[in-house]
Amino acid sequence: MQYRINTMNETDFEKQNIFGKGAPNVNFAKYFTGNSYLNPLTKPEKGKPSFANVTFEPGCRNNWHIHHATSGGGQVLICTAGEGWYQEQGKEAVSLTPGMVVTIPAEVKHWHGAKADSWFSHIAVEVPGENTSNEWLERVSDEVYRALVPAAQKAAAGKVTAGHDQLGDFAPKFAELNDDVLFGQVWSRTDALSTRDRCVVTVTALLAQGLEDSSFKFHLMNAKKNGITKNEMAEIITHAAFYAGWPKAWAAFRMAKEVYADT
Repeated sequence: MQYRINTMNETDFEKQNIFGKGAPNVNFAKYFTGNSYLNPLTKPEKGKPSFANVTFEPGCRNNWHIHHATSGGGQVLICTAGEGWYQEQGKEAVSLTPGMVVTIPAEVKHWHGAKADSWFSHIAVEVPGENTSNEWLERVSDEVYRALVPAAQKAAAGKVTAGHDQLGDFAPKFAELNDDVLFGQVWSRTDALSTRDRCVVTVTALLAQGLEDSSFKFHLMNAKKNGITKNEMAEIITHAAFYAGWPKAWAAFRMAKEVYADT
């Protein structure tokens, strides 16, 4: 059973890209690394927002650029298919998936495009404003872009399939939510909390429930993998003991000692 559309394969991607790829984006090709495609959804009218579906092949991204305006202006991205990146100058890149909306104010330097292992489409909404213009700047360097690739590859390589493996036949929807939503979308969000932070929150929440099963051990191992040291874990459990209960902390320590036995 397949739970996720293959967005690396163009044919499979088009099943998700409901607004259509459109034609090669030749007029703006010089501002893109890789091939992009444009499908206008509305005709531009002064004083009204315009809509177009923009599709990026894997690895394609546009240059750094700024939407200028003396008032109003800017752009809104509505992610429709595949997976991509959005980054503002001086900030970490944000992973984009279908359903996400990105609001880009005027005068903010930024870029957006596809991940290296996925086609990507978004609807670009041009926001009306006074004295609007678009300033295209330097390309997104390979060094900057490649720094994002390992995170995507790591997530793909470490994709959880426990739900599919154990409950795929009996409860396919639960399995899909477990593997693709909880351990896929929720755990991959790093815009506000890092993966390391999420490990701390999850271990503490499970400790408070008094869980001593394989799920708690899995999250202890995940915390260790994401850089939480033995001393830090000991302090996390000690601190939580005063709120979650002393017996629960004892149980957590027994399992944590097993996970951290080689450190």
